[in-house]
Amino acid sequence: MLESALPWNNGQLTAFTARNFLCIKHGMSTELSVVFSLLTLPLLAGMIMFVLIRRPRQAVTWTFIGVMAGLIVYYLADVVLYQPGISVQAGLAWQVIAVQGANLTVLAALLLNFLLRDRRLELWEWALVAFIVVRMVLDTIWLLGLLQPDVPRHCFDAHGLPRISCPPEDRLAVVTGALAAASVAVLYVSTSVKAAEPKRGILRRYIVWVVVLMVAGSLSLHILTLMDRYQIGVLPGQPLTLLAALVGLRLFLALEEEETGVRFPEAGWRVLAWLVLLIVAVILDLAWDWLSAPVWTLAVLAAGIASGGAYLINLLARPAAVAQEASARWTPAPPLQVNAASPEPAPLRIYLFGPMRVVRDGVTLPNTSEVWRSTKTRSLLAWLALRRLAGATQIELIDALWPLGSALDAEAERSSLSALRSYLSTLRRVLDPTGPRGNDRFVAYEGERYRLRPDEVWVDVWQFEALAGQAEALLREGRRPEGLACWQQAVALYAPEGLLPDESHLPASLIEPARESLRQRWLFGLRCLARAEQVQASAADLWEIIHRTEPLDQEATAWLLEHYRRLGNASGLRMVLQRRRDVEAEMDML
Repeated sequence: MLESALPWNNGQLTAFTARNFLCIKHGMSTELSVVFSLLTLPLLAGMIMFVLIRRPRQAVTWTFIGVMAGLIVYYLADVVLYQPGISVQAGLAWQVIAVQGANLTVLAALLLNFLLRDRRLELWEWALVAFIVVRMVLDTIWLLGLLQPDVPRHCFDAHGLPRISCPPEDRLAVVTGALAAASVAVLYVSTSVKAAEPKRGILRRYIVWVVVLMVAGSLSLHILTLMDRYQIGVLPGQPLTLLAALVGLRLFLALEEEETGVRFPEAGWRVLAWLVLLIVAVILDLAWDWLSAPVWTLAVLAAGIASGGAYLINLLARPAAVAQEASARWTPAPPLQVNAASPEPAPLRIYLFGPMRVVRDGVTLPNTSEVWRSTKTRSLLAWLALRRLAGATQIELIDALWPLGSALDAEAERSSLSALRSYLSTLRRVLDPTGPRGNDRFVAYEGERYRLRPDEVWVDVWQFEALAGQAEALLREGRRPEGLACWQQAVALYAPEGLLPDESHLPASLIEPARESLRQRWLFGLRCLARAEQVQASAADLWEIIHRTEPLDQEATAWLLEHYRRLGNASGLRMVLQRRRDVEAEMDML
């Protein structure tokens, strides 16, 4: 065994264990490190579950998970290393595991960087990547060699733990590690500068903070390790790394918001704020030790428990409130300022729910090549409509309709740009055939972005989201009849086929998030109407629509089963159960 090969006797091993135990019991820096690691592990695991549930089929999600998983391995090893009674062999092995966790974080960060880029790496950037990868490979081979029984090591750090290397070897490893971390930071800064809008604005807003926090944490660890103050270096590195992970999560959410238009709920931000307060409270209690009790930690925990309990009570009480308010049948309110039934003021109306339709001055334009030249012209119009007031740059339109992949070169870029200008000219001529060539009556070009003019164009998706947002606001204010009337107008705009079912040119990665978001919002509106409907037959129709769309919906299934049992409708019961079994069988086959 390794212990027998090392130049330590039993007395020295006992002294090592005793020093380790005393360090945990009386060393403030080590105590803080272990507490921070124990606190960080569940937070990182929670981030993994959050992004996995939110966007499970996105490559960015899995690379973000890789970063979090590497940090979990690193901090788990930090906890194990400072447990009393750990052997020398286990101490060395867990230090190697910690380094591999850091390597996993770096590799996942590199993959995430590639996914966020819009351009190929330049030669100097490839050199940085090669340095990082080669350094990790050589470091791993060297570390695994240290675990061989015939390689004696006899170096200890200030707290009595065995080093995995001895001076000057550890200095070389620390310097190369610091250079690798700096190289990753440089690559991310380069990506934030070269990315296309609007991604570039988001990356610049958050990447700088992530880089600053990660570099500060890494440098504190490496510099203080060179000064033989390893555990003091871990102490500032842990909270900085955790804050960097939280900012990275916000970056993930910002990219998702830009892509789908779905905003992170306010309750989620409150939870994140509570987690930050909890971290600060733990620091205060450990460093200040006021009244010899964890006063601040208990106060923050009590506030979190009280807030969570109030939220759960409100959530559980909501169905009862709905049932009570539904005792009187609601009546539709007069038309509001946003009216789905009166789009006439706009000379151009675009319908994206169901097969795409374009109505110009009251006349539906035929879906023929004589009118549109190509179906890609309609896809260009659909993408501009989905981008709403944010619009799209030339690069974003090219990436959506003429993706070039890894074969991008100057000639291909010029060809795509020429095609885009040609299709934009065709689109403007189709929408306004009597206007001057290249006029911007419907399609404006402002601030290097193309967008549809909201005063000239009416889009059913815009109207649906305006009505849905107004309905949700009215319901929050307690104005239930008006809110339900708004939902009734909104769901009437939606088509069962969903958003652009016949779209063939826009990539699924661009269409699917918006399609699913709108579908879920439509289902939510249907549920509000179904819960408030007093006439059983009308409510059954609404719940049937929901169940046909979502056969696994628990609320729709329970309501329909109870309804058909009460009516003695055996065929209706079989239909609901069979619909659910079919979907479950399909899921089992996947």
